[in-house]
Amino acid sequence: MKAVPTLILVVGMSLFTACQSNREKPMVRFGPIPEYREKTSLFELIDHENAPEDMPEWVSRYINAGINGIEGLPEYADSYVFIGMQRGSNQDSLKLWADSFSLDRDFPRLVSARVQARFSAFANGNPDEEFGRYFERVVKNTIDAAFEGVIQESSYWIKKRTFDDDGLNPTGEVYEYYILTRIPRDALENQINLLLITARTDLPPTRDQSAAAMRLRLNFFDGF
Repeated sequence: MKAVPTLILVVGMSLFTACQSNREKPMVRFGPIPEYREKTSLFELIDHENAPEDMPEWVSRYINAGINGIEGLPEYADSYVFIGMQRGSNQDSLKLWADSFSLDRDFPRLVSARVQARFSAFANGNPDEEFGRYFERVVKNTIDAAFEGVIQESSYWIKKRTFDDDGLNPTGEVYEYYILTRIPRDALENQINLLLITARTDLPPTRDQSAAAMRLRLNFFDGF
């Protein structure tokens, strides 16, 4: 397959860890809370699935602008887009992951990461303190949910050479596999709203936490 060397400065969406407050008897551990933040990185695209032809536009958009880039395409105007992604040096292993991708198992986790990021944004990075156990319950219910209307639309791989911060010294080569899923906006919003409304906790929230949850529900999809 013919290589396609291209230097690309990427502005994408990465997952950063937000701080969690210490509480007695945590209901469940979720690990780091993702927060969508702008991050730039420099890499050289050296191969991709369709080389030497052009990549699909959704892949180019994702590489250069993240999820928002894909959702800006006319064909996705009425959908929320989620990308399952794995990277590594072993292409065969990554292909096995892509072949075993499950909408029932994996899609709720993609939604959960975006839901957690929304809570974190509303709470300035500390949803445990702002929302109490309500935050954990919504996240758990999202992971356990069976979402209706979701479609696994396409997949694609690229191979790139990464560089250090000054962009001069290569740090390695890596494959990335992307799986594109979509779901109608109204379908996802209805299902997430139901999760937000029906979440119940064993520890009653404070008055401030209840008020914060109400504000969140009213504005949840602004910038989601």
